[in-house]
Amino acid sequence: MSEERLPATDPRLYTSLTRIESNLATRYLKKEDYWCDKSGDGITIFIPNYNHRPFLPRALRSALDALDILDTRGVESEILIIDDASRDGSQRLMRDVHALYNGARLRVICMEINVGQAALWNVAMWASRHRYLLRLDADNEIIAENLPIFLTAIENTNAAMAYGNLVHVEHGEFRSLISHMPVTYELLRRNYIDAFSIVDVPTIIRLGGVRRIHPYAPEDWELVLHLIAEEQTIIFVPAIMGYYHKQAGSASSELQQTTSGNEALRRVYAQSGLRDWDPEMVGRIYHPDIGYVDEW
Repeated sequence: MSEERLPATDPRLYTSLTRIESNLATRYLKKEDYWCDKSGDGITIFIPNYNHRPFLPRALRSALDALDILDTRGVESEILIIDDASRDGSQRLMRDVHALYNGARLRVICMEINVGQAALWNVAMWASRHRYLLRLDADNEIIAENLPIFLTAIENTNAAMAYGNLVHVEHGEFRSLISHMPVTYELLRRNYIDAFSIVDVPTIIRLGGVRRIHPYAPEDWELVLHLIAEEQTIIFVPAIMGYYHKQAGSASSELQQTTSGNEALRRVYAQSGLRDWDPEMVGRIYHPDIGYVDEW
């Protein structure tokens, strides 16, 4: 990215990029800098990173294992790591990894300035070589042998998003299952679906990409509600997608402690009053070996 496009000395740009207004950041991230045509129905495993150097090898190892399994099935795939201007030496680690796995298998993008999660997600969709994008946070793990289940599910249903159970691990111990429910209007109360999911890139781009509309309303929460409003299919697959490792003091745990984000999202998506608070199911449940399973 050129100095002319991101003048770091401009205090207005610095302010907008270091706050949560990711839509402003995206305005400075020119699509033509990253755009790749999408080929076939392959998948890109996108790993966003910000100061997660200690955990990157674990996430990357699980992603490489997933690529090996997809290779045996003839599925085109890649890993795309995007670093959001980390300050912990992550870039040095990624340079070493890229040198080891250079080529179509793994690519690395290092942002020159911190732009936030929504902008990173959009860059990943622009830069991905394939139709489907799996977001794998740098501190989580994918269960490699299960990835084909989710890829088949989203292909068979033409869904905009597919997700599944996550094993919540804290201090090395099992805590619970999360992201273990289909999409319902309960999402207007709380966000129970993690960003760890597969999306159909052309669909998300056509609908305007990923945005963050409020400091305490994470972009993945807004994305799901936006897809519901656009009457897109969202699939819950009753299988385990991966491990969710919760770190002490994580941003996600702090965001869940406020209602202001919920109020902002409800103002946008439920202000008509037509949607009540009953947990009416608006997503679908699907497993490739069974088909649709919508009774629950």
